[in-house]
Amino acid sequence: MAVVAPFRALRYNPDLVGDLGRVIAPPYDIISPAEQDAFYAMHPYHMVRLELGKTTDQDTPGNNAHTRASRYLQQWRREGILMRESEPAFFPYELEYPFAGDCKMRHGFFGLLRLEEFGKGCVRPHERTFQKVKDERLALLVQCRVHFSPIFVLFSDADGRVRDLMQAHLSKKPLVECRDFRGCVHRLHRMSRPEEVRHLRNLMADNDIYIADGHHRYETALNYRRLMMEKHPNASFEAPFHYVLTYFCPMEDDGLVVLPTHRLLPRLDAHRALRVIDKGEAFFRLLSFSMHDAGRAAWQERLASFRAQKEIAIGFVHHGGDAYWVLHVNRSAARSYLANKGFPEVLQDLDVVVVDHLVLRGLLGLDDVYLSDAENIRFSHDLNEALAAVASGEATVGFFVNPTRVDQVRDVAQAGLIMPHKATYFYPKVFSGLVMHPMDSTETVELP
Repeated sequence: MAVVAPFRALRYNPDLVGDLGRVIAPPYDIISPAEQDAFYAMHPYHMVRLELGKTTDQDTPGNNAHTRASRYLQQWRREGILMRESEPAFFPYELEYPFAGDCKMRHGFFGLLRLEEFGKGCVRPHERTFQKVKDERLALLVQCRVHFSPIFVLFSDADGRVRDLMQAHLSKKPLVECRDFRGCVHRLHRMSRPEEVRHLRNLMADNDIYIADGHHRYETALNYRRLMMEKHPNASFEAPFHYVLTYFCPMEDDGLVVLPTHRLLPRLDAHRALRVIDKGEAFFRLLSFSMHDAGRAAWQERLASFRAQKEIAIGFVHHGGDAYWVLHVNRSAARSYLANKGFPEVLQDLDVVVVDHLVLRGLLGLDDVYLSDAENIRFSHDLNEALAAVASGEATVGFFVNPTRVDQVRDVAQAGLIMPHKATYFYPKVFSGLVMHPMDSTETVELP
């Protein structure tokens, strides 16, 4: 049973901060050093100072990015830069963003999700996490005791009842509306009437919850809860540290986009890469397209058509080559190969598993040591950017995959399995700073 709860959010005070589009930030893990510098210069109260503060050579255990974030947080709360909601609420949220020359809308809501250990309830991960990242995030959480950045989860709303409840609020004037530095428009609303809050909680109770993004933040929240339970053994089960700040999105929403993650190999010899063509006939039907604009368009259309048919197809291009290639996978042969390598059936039809294990490790003979070196493999979500890297010689070889489908994410998570590295990229990421979840151990989460 999913326990979803309203909360008294901590929010920026627009009367003192001004345009909120100049203070909210992408998640910490996609902020580049150049963007971090730009955010520091953009606004003195920018979220980056809390979520991803700068480090210095003079940092000490008592004065570092995490302790400075804590001091900023306390100061901003004293000055009213950050204000606390007076009553618990859910926050319906609409994101309008440019995509592929069009405008898309994604809908969902912010709330709290009661934490549970994986495998013991309804919360299902699909990605592996890294201890170093979790340790760093936990150090920040211990200092600040606030969830700054929500996790991003999916749930099924096949009958549209959650959507209809959200729409009643999304059609009204928003509590917050702003445009971020990438041109995305954020509209935040408040739902606090007890009968609506109870209705939404009841609608969510029977759902499985699939973590789309934020696995490190979820596991960090679990680790923080363990620390707090040791420190406060008599605390209520509704203490705020039993919950994590969450953005909930229906998996049926038209605005839900998963980007592909293309593989670029800067150092691989192109002659070695051609083994894919020479030795791949047992696994692929090979289709080639000429190296001109019409050929490129036809190549892209063929990849897209296979995706629409739920067929596995991989694009292949190498520097100096005279063709764009599509490797249309023989599903039976690929499944047999991957089954012999120990892959469960639910993973055998993932494009990224085929490219990583049948192509890179199998046909090309690249080992884990080679592929774990960032100098040997790069990843790109942008097709044009990746093709330009191959054309310029910045990468000698590129493998182009169709994005993992949402139903595949669900099926892998339901099976209790983990997807390969760089299998999903939900776009756009959910920004930090629209709502925050402060965790005072003397408080309890109210469940109307």
